[in-house]
Amino acid sequence: MDYIRYKKKVMQEVERRGLTSVMNDTRWEQLKSGVYSRLPFPPAFQVKKVLSPKPEPERFEQDVSYLGDWLAILGDDSDDAQFCDWQHPAFDVEWIRIKPRRLEARGRLVADELIDIEAAFVALLQECGIPYTSEQGDYWIYGYATATEFAQLHK
Repeated sequence: MDYIRYKKKVMQEVERRGLTSVMNDTRWEQLKSGVYSRLPFPPAFQVKKVLSPKPEPERFEQDVSYLGDWLAILGDDSDDAQFCDWQHPAFDVEWIRIKPRRLEARGRLVADELIDIEAAFVALLQECGIPYTSEQGDYWIYGYATATEFAQLHK
């Protein structure tokens, strides 16, 4: 599917469901560049796209040891970027759930170490003016939100 048709399909679904736009390209870019330039590691995330019935990965309850690929989910917005299956533009992100921590293996006989960057992550969100919600150490950033979700955002 080409870029123009895909964007039109996403916008039609946003309108059909009565979602409100929360983020824009500038904020997504600030978030993406801040994650790579200011945080010790890019935190893992779960993403729900507007046209997808389920988030990816489907299960995201436990802390994880892998890093998040923010370029793949928020796209490359450079002038020579291409729309492709493995890299989507940010306009199709309904929400992202982020775990600003990760497990680091220390050996077979020693428990994994939890590396927590929550304070630095929240500071990044606040400095960039990115609205979010949080629950039990996980953070949600909405590209589009229902009226109820929109009312709960920290701005």
